[in-house]
Amino acid sequence: MNQQASTPGGPDPSPAERRGLELGSVFGIRICLDSSLILIFALIVYLLGANVFPGWHPEWPGVTTWTTAAIAGVMFCVSVLAHELAHSLVSLGFGVQVKRITLFLFGGLAEIEEEPPTPRAEFLIAIAGPLTSLFIGVVCIQVATASAGVELVELLAQGQEEALAELSPLATLCLWLGPFNIVLGLFNMVPGFPLDGGRVLRALLWWLSGDQRQATRIASASGRIFGWMLMLLGVMQAVSGAVMQGLWLVLIGWFLSHAASSSYSQIVIRDLLRGVTARQLMRTHFETVSPQTRVSAFIDDYLLQSAQLLWPVVEGEQLVGLLTLEEVRKVPEDDRSVVTVGQVMHTQLGRYTLAPDSDAQKTLAALSQHDSPMAVVEGGRVLGLLSQVDVVKWMRLHDL
Repeated sequence: MNQQASTPGGPDPSPAERRGLELGSVFGIRICLDSSLILIFALIVYLLGANVFPGWHPEWPGVTTWTTAAIAGVMFCVSVLAHELAHSLVSLGFGVQVKRITLFLFGGLAEIEEEPPTPRAEFLIAIAGPLTSLFIGVVCIQVATASAGVELVELLAQGQEEALAELSPLATLCLWLGPFNIVLGLFNMVPGFPLDGGRVLRALLWWLSGDQRQATRIASASGRIFGWMLMLLGVMQAVSGAVMQGLWLVLIGWFLSHAASSSYSQIVIRDLLRGVTARQLMRTHFETVSPQTRVSAFIDDYLLQSAQLLWPVVEGEQLVGLLTLEEVRKVPEDDRSVVTVGQVMHTQLGRYTLAPDSDAQKTLAALSQHDSPMAVVEGGRVLGLLSQVDVVKWMRLHDL
């Protein structure tokens, strides 16, 4: 299952979006592997190695069976990655930057930095993934057909499953991978946001109405309904005895329903915060600390006496560093009366600072990457501090 995500203006990204083992980059797009993917990979390899392939090839030795199953598991991940790369490359073609692609339990997530600029861009970005999956599926089936030979294919078409035993490992792999990709492409075309089909629906509604927010509301409602239908089907299957399959459908349905609601909330928040800057959101009452302050004094006089989470380190009203609890914790207790704040503070400030005129969407995207607040800085002077809590407070004050 695949989903595109746009973080600006939305809630804090999920673990699947924020964490994971970075495998490298393709066309400048970071490729990350979330730990939850291990579960689905192991499940696929087990089902193929213990059930599917032994049924097709009872004469295969265990090494052949499990090696083919392991390769199939890897190709499953590659197929999902190709699907997401298709989204990402088309996004880049429209000038929409892609931060990363994360492979996780439910498939893949291409994290784009902003919404597509036009309905046409939305449509082409969304359709690229399913078309890629369908293309891979057709190619795999063609390879399996060419490898198996015409006579064997005719026997398979007649339902003579014993013909499967004549397939080579390559043909077997492609015969499984081809239909998987076709199902992946077709499932993603279900017209429920945030699935690709839901994004295609939103693009069409956006083009017809000229109202992206209204289009998102309808497409998200469709996504929630589809999620509920999957959960209902899962419950029915669990009651009828297919417990594991039913629970899996319930889990997928819940994920889709939740993602659809979150996606619409992102659009609403983005529209409501349009034109708002970090200067309007920031907190202006805060404490600063001198770089000459001993860490022990900082703990006693600042850290334990305040709810503040980020301390600007200033010298002559100029920001020279930033300090959080994490830097303090790294200092051994015996050294805290000797080590100064200036020795342990952050000095690479770009990651932890914002310009006062940063728009709210980019501000929220930056805040979502940090566990601590950020400093709003102009001309080397700290004007305020800003956290997600401050943004929520501002929204509540303005009845948003």
